[in-house]
Amino acid sequence: MRSDIRCDIIIPVWDEPGLTKKCVDSIRQNTSLPYKIVIIDNASSVETAQCLKGLSEKGWITLIRNERNLGFPAAVNQGMASLDAPYACILNNDTAVYRGWLREMILIAEGDSSIGIVNPASNNLGQKGPEPGFSGKWIEMAMCTGFCMLIKRTLIEKIGNFDEIYSPGNFEDADFSKRAIRAGYKCVMARGAYVHHEENTSFKKRKDWNKGFKRNREIFNKRWGAPERIVYVIGEDRGGNLDVIKRGVREFLKKGDWVWVIFRKSSRKIDMPEHTSLSIFEIGKFGFAIKVLWRVIKRKKRFSEVMTDSGFLAGFFKVLGYRVQKI
Repeated sequence: MRSDIRCDIIIPVWDEPGLTKKCVDSIRQNTSLPYKIVIIDNASSVETAQCLKGLSEKGWITLIRNERNLGFPAAVNQGMASLDAPYACILNNDTAVYRGWLREMILIAEGDSSIGIVNPASNNLGQKGPEPGFSGKWIEMAMCTGFCMLIKRTLIEKIGNFDEIYSPGNFEDADFSKRAIRAGYKCVMARGAYVHHEENTSFKKRKDWNKGFKRNREIFNKRWGAPERIVYVIGEDRGGNLDVIKRGVREFLKKGDWVWVIFRKSSRKIDMPEHTSLSIFEIGKFGFAIKVLWRVIKRKKRFSEVMTDSGFLAGFFKVLGYRVQKI
């Protein structure tokens, strides 16, 4: 890793002084790389403002105070405006970072010029705690989430800041990720880094949260298209056609869709791209069709499209009202 690596850690804050102090303390205790903390106080209460002022007086925090709540995207952009390090890390104030979190994320980012944004592993990404043996390993994502986003400064210079149309918040991180992917960058999760997230401690206090969420989802879907859920059902060992299937899977993943691939179990190794939006299942030959139908139909979130090499299953899924493509 380069000796000149530094990171500006940008933390938007709207109240929650206890969680904010816990977050800052965890950074101080568990971060070995050079960093600067920039806190944007989004019109917090007197108690929180005093707490933040006290932290800033210690000399290792830059504090920016807004007299009205500008929302999460605007607060992040205020922090980015002061960026002078090769990396920015957007961090929610209801997080606690674990030892080596920042070094591991930057190690991943430095190892591949096509990686633009890095998430750590986290409880809100399906991992209960730190797991050994994952240092240097990453998995691609359809988009990164803003609770803890490490971003290369070169990426910000190329695609710009968060879009404030999503204020007060929700989907600005997804939109930024989509723009990064469009510019040729990858979004990944560093499996050896871990950050715990309390989730929505600020947003849940807003009475208009649901309304704002729906509005922003509509903006995002109109701009990028709503993500779909695709299931591939492969009942035969199709030889070279598996390469065609893999290319199709990659295209769906690149669009931001969720993909299941269900294979009939065989001795042949299944080599599929590793991705957080991809789930792979192997089912034994006995009762394959019935097991597939049950697994797909019982899903609460209905699949948008079924791709299968089985004429029998294709017919069954069509009767059930699924969009079906024979492969």
